[in-house]
Amino acid sequence: MASTTTNKKEIVDFLWEWAETHNDWGKLLISEIVTTENNLSITERESVLNYFLQSISLHSGLPAIAITKPTYTPTNKKIELESLTNVTGVNRLAKNQTLKFSDNLTVIFGENGTGKTGYGRILKNLGFSYDDNNTILSNIFGTSKSKTATIKYKANNLPDTFDWDGTNKNNDLESISVFNNNCVQISLSDRQLIVSPIGFHLFSIVISELNELTTLLRNKITQYPTTINFAGNLSTGSPQQIYISSLSSKSTEQKLIELSTITSEQEQALKVYEEELSNLNKKLLEAVIQNLNASITEIGSLVIKIENAKKVITKENCQAIVNFNKQILVLENKAQTGIKEIAETNGIEFYETTQFSLFIKAAENYIKILSKPEYPNSENVCVYCNQSLDDTAKTLLSSYRTLLNDKTQENLSQLKLQKNNLIAKVTQIDTNIKFHQATIGLDTNQKPIQPPELLEYNRVLEGLKTKFATDDIKETTEFNFEYQTYIDFLNNKKDDLKRILTTKKTLSSDLATKEKDLKSKIAELKDRKQLSQKVTEIKIAISNMKIVSKLNSKLGSFSTNSISRKTTEARDLLIKSNFDKIFKEELKAFRKAHINIDLSFGTDRGKSKVSPKINTHNLTDILSEGEQKAIALAEFLTELQLDNIIAPVIFDDPVNSLDHHIIDDVARRLIKLSKDRQVVIFTHSVLLFNSFLFFSKQQTFKALKYKFYNTKNEYDETGFVSEAEEEINKVKSYISKINLIINNTPKDRPEADVAEDGYGYLRSAIELLIEYEIFQGTVKRYQKNVALTQFVKIDGELINTHKDNLNEIFERSCGYIKGHSNPTAIFNPPTLRELKSDFGDFEIIRKAFLN
Repeated sequence: MASTTTNKKEIVDFLWEWAETHNDWGKLLISEIVTTENNLSITERESVLNYFLQSISLHSGLPAIAITKPTYTPTNKKIELESLTNVTGVNRLAKNQTLKFSDNLTVIFGENGTGKTGYGRILKNLGFSYDDNNTILSNIFGTSKSKTATIKYKANNLPDTFDWDGTNKNNDLESISVFNNNCVQISLSDRQLIVSPIGFHLFSIVISELNELTTLLRNKITQYPTTINFAGNLSTGSPQQIYISSLSSKSTEQKLIELSTITSEQEQALKVYEEELSNLNKKLLEAVIQNLNASITEIGSLVIKIENAKKVITKENCQAIVNFNKQILVLENKAQTGIKEIAETNGIEFYETTQFSLFIKAAENYIKILSKPEYPNSENVCVYCNQSLDDTAKTLLSSYRTLLNDKTQENLSQLKLQKNNLIAKVTQIDTNIKFHQATIGLDTNQKPIQPPELLEYNRVLEGLKTKFATDDIKETTEFNFEYQTYIDFLNNKKDDLKRILTTKKTLSSDLATKEKDLKSKIAELKDRKQLSQKVTEIKIAISNMKIVSKLNSKLGSFSTNSISRKTTEARDLLIKSNFDKIFKEELKAFRKAHINIDLSFGTDRGKSKVSPKINTHNLTDILSEGEQKAIALAEFLTELQLDNIIAPVIFDDPVNSLDHHIIDDVARRLIKLSKDRQVVIFTHSVLLFNSFLFFSKQQTFKALKYKFYNTKNEYDETGFVSEAEEEINKVKSYISKINLIINNTPKDRPEADVAEDGYGYLRSAIELLIEYEIFQGTVKRYQKNVALTQFVKIDGELINTHKDNLNEIFERSCGYIKGHSNPTAIFNPPTLRELKSDFGDFEIIRKAFLN
């Protein structure tokens, strides 16, 4: 809220004292803020920043400005509410309701849940309060609707209209202040003042602008890049890398030239070092050693294979095959000759076939199974078919058995087995030995080259191996294969590789030191060459670092500490004593002057803070709920008087927890406040409403303008507004409710429920008839004192005449109301016909007392 302080000179003096210690840019800043009472535009802010930069020699060309201390002309404004209409989407508030606000005091009374707080929430959403919770919900039991409201108001007597959509704001209406129950705890805590008194909002604007200038300066810093993009390409530990990594505003160009200059001799040296390093490549050397070891191992395995072949494929084994074949042939002929003679003698056909040979062998094996070694002997029966045997058959069987049990066949099998075993050993010999390592080198397909010696070995040995496998070994087969020639070739090659391996291992042991030295020289020369190509970029970075360093060192120029100290000085001089004085007067108005409250003030980012205590204790820890509310109201009213903007103030149930004595004091104080600014009260307190109504008719306050409203519910909607012309809880208000039920009976509710509501109103009407019209208001439930002047008006005869009938209607009304029924009685639901009858009797009785 903008301030309208009457202490113009003092505020400006404090601000100007600060400006004079901050060069021309500070004076320009204060001059702009005091003149406009608003934050600077982007252009104005950048102009202030440029003058700041010029003051530290980082900008030039701005003209010198002669700035004198500005004069302060505060904003004077009066805001007056005219009406609140077209409300939708706010709680369960009904449509087409209008609240017209009085020029002075407007009081809206309603029981809990009748919608009065809904109207208050709209005004709170537009204005300001200790309580910053401005959540407004639609009807949670129905369909959600868009929030709308139309607020007509006057600003400095000029009419205006604001259409609210639930989120938008209005600068004029933001001056409305609101006090509700939630404000009490907040008010009595350590907090900021809700208004910016006597021009103190200027301090807040200055602090806001200093923060904006800090942001601008930080953005300015980002415009001077200091990152060296190629820094990661430099070798760790090289002089150039060390220089770049520690680059700062203190780095010198002389050192840069020293590290970035590269001569033709150094260029040549770089090539020499790189070539030498390539020959000393440690990884490559390790790979060579590894390959040499692999080749040597492989040659050893090949020699073993040849040694194995030398033992198997030999001249002696060739002769052994020849000998085996000869012996097998002799034995096979012998076995075949015996069969021929027997078969031909006995006229056996096909004796030379395999089937015949297998047959007689099977027969022999069968006889052996039967355990008849002497068969045939004296038996005349065939063991196969049980037929009689003649002498010729017996002779044939004996001849077969003699032949089959001869050792010739057994010896033949053994010879064949020995021959096959020898051939098997030969076929297992590897005749495809080759280098898998690049022992000789690699061909065009990057495969290991195979020496002619190995190729010849495989070819010749494979020929011999084939002859064995195909049983093609003859007496004439020559064997002049020299294994040792190939073994010597491989061993010689292995010896050569071992000598090379020894040389490489020796070289590897000295490689680390030399490699480190070469790499260091190469890295330095490469980094030197790289720097020689980036000199301009590095010079720019150094220049930017100098600027950034200077700007960073000046960030404190926009610190808010010094202006906060000025705020404290101004507050102590201009606010504290005034606040204490007003606050004590407000406490006196609420009869709380006896409570000794200590008010201490502080500053939070340029904004004034107040902390109320009693002997260092929080008020909420000591005072009763009623005392807390009275003191919170006193603080709130005190703060409103620190600023001269005249705007409406809203109170939502301001007398909760207050006793009836203080309620009158609150009513009287708020009526006085309405002389200076509009006051709007939302309350469910009958005592407060009647107190306002009472004081409004007193001579002291009669000249002021008032509006009194009732709010009520109709079925599912709330916030129905009607003007109240008499004290709350009068007979007429309940008679109108009964008439509404009788004449406009709703069709969507059971008759018994509607009639029950009517009897509830009739019961209250009877009570009020007795209080106000029969006993003439001699004693009232919601007001103090006994009105003895009214006592003489009571007509005792009329009371005796009608009391029995009136009591019957009253008891019947109680019986029909849930919660008031006699638990021993049988409940019969009421009807509208009965309600009309009893209401008619009530009106006749009432008429008698009004005449």
